[in-house]
Amino acid sequence: MSTQALFHSLQISTFATDLGKLNPLYGALAQLFHIAGLLLILSAILLVNLRLLGAGLQRQSVPQLVKATNPLIWYGLILVALSGLYTFLPAADLYYHNPAFWTKILLLLLALLIQFTLYRKVTVSKSPNHTLAKVTALLSLTLWFGVAFAGRAIGFV
Repeated sequence: MSTQALFHSLQISTFATDLGKLNPLYGALAQLFHIAGLLLILSAILLVNLRLLGAGLQRQSVPQLVKATNPLIWYGLILVALSGLYTFLPAADLYYHNPAFWTKILLLLLALLIQFTLYRKVTVSKSPNHTLAKVTALLSLTLWFGVAFAGRAIGFV
């Protein structure tokens, strides 16, 4: 089955068609939850990455800051995933042809890969390698904010 056929099957599924028949206000609410989830993720990522760059929260060790912000990331990921599915499923065929959607998905996969590998490795140390910490922070910020900008571009492409 091709990706396009998969997207079409998702869109015509009973669940997706039922979602599409709901009051449009639910769609607007899903968008608000999507944005709120992304803001939770970005704010937590920004705080830790600014610390890795030496630009903020110097009194907190990196592991302390990660421990405090990780719940925000997880709650944000849950909100983004659920609201994203709600938005995506009834219009999957439209998303398939949207290059901004594919850019967002690629950046999201890369951001998650970095988040659960390099970022995790760097943030467990109270004094991570300075160069590696900066490179990780810049890469993480670029990818996560890229996800946000690509997501915003979906409506304009």
